[in-house]
Amino acid sequence: MKYIIATTLLALGTTAASAHTITHIYIKDSDIVRTDIKQAKEGSPGNTYVHLNGNTCEIIEGSAAAADWIKMSSDKQYLILFNDYVDMKQLKACKTKMKLSGKAYGDLSDMNKEKNIFLSITEYGLRWPCSIASINKIPTAKEINIAAKPFYAQKKSERTMRKNSFGGGGRFSPNGNYLALSLPNFSCRKGSYPGVYDTRTWKKVEFTTPDVDARCDALFPNLPTPSRTLKPLCVDEDFNEY
Repeated sequence: MKYIIATTLLALGTTAASAHTITHIYIKDSDIVRTDIKQAKEGSPGNTYVHLNGNTCEIIEGSAAAADWIKMSSDKQYLILFNDYVDMKQLKACKTKMKLSGKAYGDLSDMNKEKNIFLSITEYGLRWPCSIASINKIPTAKEINIAAKPFYAQKKSERTMRKNSFGGGGRFSPNGNYLALSLPNFSCRKGSYPGVYDTRTWKKVEFTTPDVDARCDALFPNLPTPSRTLKPLCVDEDFNEY
C-alpha cells in the first residue's frame, strides 16, 4: 500500500485546528518567555492570545496544542504556531485582534523574511518515522523545486523521497543564507546527510579543513552546538514492499 504525500499534508494541516486549545504567549525582546496553555471546551475556538509590549492581541483561529509547536523564526520576524504564522510587524501594530498572516502544511519549522521562504518538515506516510523537507514561498506557499535529495519535488517518486527522508527538523541561519537539517545533529562534514545547504544556490555546504565543525557552528549562532552523533538514516522494514 502506498501513502500519498498530499493526504499526509492535509492530515497534519488540520491537527492544530482540532486541538481546541487557548494559548497565551508572552514575548519580550523578540523572544518567547512564557506560554500558558489551557484546554478549552469541546468545539470552542482555539484562539491564541499574544502578550507583547504591554498589549494583548488575539490571533483569530490561531492555535497550538503544545508549547514546542510555538516558536520564533530564526530571523525573529515571525511567530510560528505549528503550521500557522504571524508577521511580527503586524503583531506589534495590533491593538485588539488580527487574523493569521498565513498557513503552511506539515510542521512549519522555520521562516526567513529576507529570502521570502519557509521550511516545512512533513512526515512521509502514516507509518514512516522520518520526514522530507519542503521549501515554499511566503505568502503564496508555492513550492520551490530543489534537486537535492532531502527536499520534496513533484517529479520525485514516492520511493525516492522515502529513501532520502531524514529525522529531525531544520532551521535557517539568522541571515537566511544557510539551512541546517536534521537537528540537533547537523553537520558540514563531507559526506554528512542530510547536511547544511546554501539557500542562495541550494548547494550542499561541506568543509574539509580541520576546523570544519567550528566553521559550521559559526554559520548558525542561533543554534546550540550539535552533538554530531552519527545516526542511521531512516530504515523501514517494509521498505522493499514499495
